[in-house]
Amino acid sequence: MSIKTLRKRIALVAVSTLGAGLMTVVVAPSAHATPGLTVAANGGTSITSRGIISGTTGSNLTGTSNTFTLAANGIMRITSAGGETGGFKVSGGTITECTSGTATVAGGGTIAISSGGTVCTNTGGTTQTFFAVVPTAAGTMTITQDTTATSGTASVRLTVTVVATSTIGALSAANSFAAVTSADAAAEVTTMTDTSSALRVANGSQGYIGYTLHDGNDIAMPTSTVVSCSATGGAVCSFTSGTFLGTTASDTYPSADYDTIYVAQGTANTAIATTVTISVNGTPWISKTLSLLGPLAKLEIGTSDSLTGGIYGKVSTSDGYVGVKATDSLGRLLTSQSFSFTGASYNNSVTAFSASTTGSSTSLNTDVAFTCSSTTGSNDIQVTATNALNATITSNAFKVYCVGGAYSYTAALDKAVYVPGDIATLTITAKDSKGNPAADSSTLGSTAKAVGIAGSNMTAVTAPSNVDTFTAGVKKYTFVVGSTEGAYQMSVSLPLIDVATTVPYSIKSSTATVSNTEVLAAIVKLIASINKQIRALQKSLRR
Repeated sequence: MSIKTLRKRIALVAVSTLGAGLMTVVVAPSAHATPGLTVAANGGTSITSRGIISGTTGSNLTGTSNTFTLAANGIMRITSAGGETGGFKVSGGTITECTSGTATVAGGGTIAISSGGTVCTNTGGTTQTFFAVVPTAAGTMTITQDTTATSGTASVRLTVTVVATSTIGALSAANSFAAVTSADAAAEVTTMTDTSSALRVANGSQGYIGYTLHDGNDIAMPTSTVVSCSATGGAVCSFTSGTFLGTTASDTYPSADYDTIYVAQGTANTAIATTVTISVNGTPWISKTLSLLGPLAKLEIGTSDSLTGGIYGKVSTSDGYVGVKATDSLGRLLTSQSFSFTGASYNNSVTAFSASTTGSSTSLNTDVAFTCSSTTGSNDIQVTATNALNATITSNAFKVYCVGGAYSYTAALDKAVYVPGDIATLTITAKDSKGNPAADSSTLGSTAKAVGIAGSNMTAVTAPSNVDTFTAGVKKYTFVVGSTEGAYQMSVSLPLIDVATTVPYSIKSSTATVSNTEVLAAIVKLIASINKQIRALQKSLRR
């Protein structure tokens, strides 16, 4: 089979060595020319090879590290350096001719082939020696040129991996690769790993799937190979950038040994989740799933994903946060979407917002800071935007607050009595000076005024920290309850905010226990009861 593109990578198929053993060459003594073997290319104009899959042809090869891959039905025609008087041996194959089909060398020399067809000897002459070799079977074939007429030492060796013709041009899943990329494939694709950002395709843009196809010998599939793509969900695919004809397309494999499939919306401004299947010669090979994002379909505003603040901002600061979410009709977050806050979102308390474009995250809301004036208050805020279809999208209304920092606090446990092994929850509620929930940015402590929260037989799941903040004026901690029964007090000290407080609790087993005092009291009561019964019996007998 003719392979138009010889690969730089050479596949050596591990199979057992077949063919006849090496035989000793007998040559007439004479001067030995510089060794070197030139392998004719497939379909050459003079001396011709057939079925060479990989290896260096058309060069004067020296040394013993030359490798080739040859089809089992192929033939290698080889030229030696001029004036060669040594011999040429083949293992795993047969020499079918010497010179250009004649046994006579110009200049008086002669060429002899051994009866087994494994040795070709030039017994003299000054012209080049031509010989042809065919493999015995799939396996390894070696072609050797002697260093001198009598040494038997190889000066040039060609190691040929002979592969079954059935492996040539048959797609190998292990040697072929496809990956979703952010641009056209510019070289062979050598991985199945997709570029994560490229799995999301912006509205109106095209996606890219680069691929490389090799056969079982790790050689490029022939250019007669038919590659097809099919896309689901209303997407279309093509082998030409910007040209999209339908849900399926086909092309032949290029000699460059890599290509790109392009994927786009079948109908403009449509949100699509598509699976693209690539088939080779009609057989499905691999599938890739892409998100073709649609235009903005929904805006939502709510709680921030930020860890530094929330909807209770502090007066005279910009430390309050809300979360803005922009999605297409399939609910996928859209990045870089412009929006604006409605005029009603501003009042005497809420005076400004930090952002007007969604960020880069595809899993979190876009955090937007809002600025509070010195006036305590609240407001319902909304965002709006115009999408690619020229439709106006408006979010829900969401209330934010401008309040003071933590001024006072209370603490409470979720139970009065715990069983050993329980999980106890401590809730701390902070207020500003006007009784509003404290600003979310308020911390529980500082380096100079550290948090102190502790209770006997209570182990914090997450230790309280000075930098912990409130959410809507509330902070919760959980504790694992110990096994020692008794009545206790949990101490809660937040000196940055206010004076310390205590919270009472008890630990008592669910199985009742009896003390020694209770046992003695029960015995005394039992004895008194028995004595009473004895007196009653005596009285009855005297009647």
